[in-house]
Amino acid sequence: MRNIFEWIGMKKEKELLEHSEEHFNKVLQTVKELEKAVRSFTGNDIVSMKNFIHNVAQYEHEADIIRRQLLMDSVKGEILPQDKTDLMNFVIRVDAIADWSHTAGRFLALWDGDIPQEFGKELNIFMETSVNSVEKIKNVVEALEKENEQKILELCVHVESLEELADDQHRDILKIILKSNLSISQVIVAHDLIEAIENITDAAEIVADSLRILAVEISGR
Repeated sequence: MRNIFEWIGMKKEKELLEHSEEHFNKVLQTVKELEKAVRSFTGNDIVSMKNFIHNVAQYEHEADIIRRQLLMDSVKGEILPQDKTDLMNFVIRVDAIADWSHTAGRFLALWDGDIPQEFGKELNIFMETSVNSVEKIKNVVEALEKENEQKILELCVHVESLEELADDQHRDILKIILKSNLSISQVIVAHDLIEAIENITDAAEIVADSLRILAVEISGR
């Protein structure tokens, strides 16, 4: 059964696999740095927050460089068309996670003023859900190399459950924002921030959906 996660035969294919894993790890690190930035933000540690936001941008940039190189190498390499499509789609969809993390970091940097305690508490929980969803994707990718189809599908369901949880948390935070005494500018920033964080989880679910389809295809080969 050939697929992009089992390329160990040819040297070029092995390099592509290693680089795709490197890309995913950069994306995951981007999300984790954003979580640190959010925790610093809610803890009123603005200096640390700015440092972590800088890290988010740096990791997102590094992920972009790897993504571009991966796509170029996949076009040049002697890879079956279906495997090439699988790789390109996977890399592009994973990269969206880093893009939304970077976007969230930029909105976070726009905040000015005090942070309502309840908003800060729920924001940390919301961010944790996003990180968990991306970490679950990593579990799915690792499972593609060694687990059976049923196990892979179960892991994908976990990602879907986290996305549904994030939807609920998103709604709850919106209620908190609307009930707060935030200024108009703070409401706008808070809204855009939580939208970007929710999009991280949405992007993770899209990746999980594509991996679910890939797992079924692999089992049928």
